[in-house]
Amino acid sequence: MDESERGAWLAITRVPGIGAQRTRRLLEHFGDLHRAWTATAGSLVASGLDRRAVDQLIATRGAYDPRRDLDRLETLGATALTWRDPEYPAPLLAVVDAPPVLFVRGRLDALLAPSVAIVGTRRATGYGREQSERFATDLVRAGWVVASGLARGVDTYAHRGAVAALSASGAARPGTVAVMGHGIDTVYPPENARLAAQIIECGALVSDYPLGVGPAADHFPARNRIISGLSLGTLVIEAPPGSGALITTTYANDQGRQVYALPGPVSSPASEGCHRLIQQGARLVTSAEDIVIDLLPSLAMMGRPIPSRQGPLSPTGRTVDRQRPQLAINFEERDQGDANISGGPGSAVIQVLRDASRPMHVDEIARAAQISSSEIAGLLMMLELDGWVRDDGSLEYSLARHPD
Repeated sequence: MDESERGAWLAITRVPGIGAQRTRRLLEHFGDLHRAWTATAGSLVASGLDRRAVDQLIATRGAYDPRRDLDRLETLGATALTWRDPEYPAPLLAVVDAPPVLFVRGRLDALLAPSVAIVGTRRATGYGREQSERFATDLVRAGWVVASGLARGVDTYAHRGAVAALSASGAARPGTVAVMGHGIDTVYPPENARLAAQIIECGALVSDYPLGVGPAADHFPARNRIISGLSLGTLVIEAPPGSGALITTTYANDQGRQVYALPGPVSSPASEGCHRLIQQGARLVTSAEDIVIDLLPSLAMMGRPIPSRQGPLSPTGRTVDRQRPQLAINFEERDQGDANISGGPGSAVIQVLRDASRPMHVDEIARAAQISSSEIAGLLMMLELDGWVRDDGSLEYSLARHPD
């Protein structure tokens, strides 16, 4: 995309009242936004914009020079991604009201890795702070990116846990994304300035608000759609009734993403929203492992790579194949590959395939191992990634190696 076209995308974000729907209409009519930005009033009306929107666009055109934002982005080392950029995150692009422009300060690869959102109250209890950090740390160790909002409370501790996990491991991959309700040239709350700088190094600050736009109360609920839209699942750590975190779960449901909730003390108002979510169908989780295993089928359906632990060796000293990454959950410093077949459903699958001594269809395996069809796909994927089974094509699997 050339500079004039990218500048037009930035310009359109500055026009009051022109959001995703009207931007899409302009693209359909003009083919690109530079033509729309420079179009006559008559052409803009013909595109379907009402007179008020046309007047606002023309007024903005007279007062705004996109070059200023392009220069400022370059100074910040930041990027403005549009719908038409290949780096625009696919999960967010699939959302109906995906922002036409996503401002990113940090690592673009943080937006391409599978992520889980961690959200919750700004007034987190000691339990909430501890659990936010624990879940984020374990998710990052498992190779996932943690998305949150850089707000006080749960968000802050989730980002801290993600940053700490990467620092401890020395991994070069990204670990966390902070979605903000203001321009990426501002940090709010100000006490998180150091944390924001760390996130830029090991992840990204993201916003759909243009540069120079400051924080405002009505910005934060709207940015929650991006937090959930970037993520395959959203975990609520603590949320009293009326918490903004519950808005994020509404967006997640509307976007077809999974919602998880952490139970807390029944006497704690901070956990009341989580308990209500569980009653309404959110999945109760007590560890990051619960989330990782639950999301494996979603990764497979989207054709996304399975996140893997970084480093040349597994916990047992076996070499990890970087071309075909292992599922390395490793929450308890154990070899998950062996855990998958130790007395659980994985061992039943191994036994069925060993007895058959031939490739078996996935449905046949599920029946013989007495495992539901909703669980068998994720389990076979884990066993394949750990080297126990082989995908022979046409949904048939065979044993790749025998247990000792």
